[in-house]
Amino acid sequence: MSSTANDSSPADQAQEGHAATDGATGDPLREHFQALLPLLQQEWPEIAREHWEATCGSLEELVQLVASRTSHTRTIIRAQLLELLNHMERLRESPKEWDEMLHPLEERLDTLVDELRRDLAPRLKHSIRQQPLLSLAVAALAGLVTGLLLGGSRRQQ
Repeated sequence: MSSTANDSSPADQAQEGHAATDGATGDPLREHFQALLPLLQQEWPEIAREHWEATCGSLEELVQLVASRTSHTRTIIRAQLLELLNHMERLRESPKEWDEMLHPLEERLDTLVDELRRDLAPRLKHSIRQQPLLSLAVAALAGLVTGLLLGGSRRQQ
């Protein structure tokens, strides 16, 4: 009778274990399981997707599945799975951290641009009116340099 239990596949055993622990809460992998699935398949490509999905994201079932297919201990596998979970959580938090860092910088940049427009524009207009030929020469030189840089790249092709 115990031979039938040994004959079942790890996916079948995982499904039976999942049915027994369906009401269990606090499993950290369940809510991120679909996002972790590609990472799991990349880490252990010898395990078919159906076997992964049969565990429904239960940490213990995932540990059992990987342990049955590899030579790693359950402790090492559990640590790897939790490390993958932490990696996913850090990736999700990164945009929030970047947003928090960039928002004050964006505000400061907007302030500086407004100051430049307010202070520099009148001075430039005054200089252009005082020396129109010099302004025209600078504009022509800038156009020539831009043309040479862009035109030179076309001739080399």
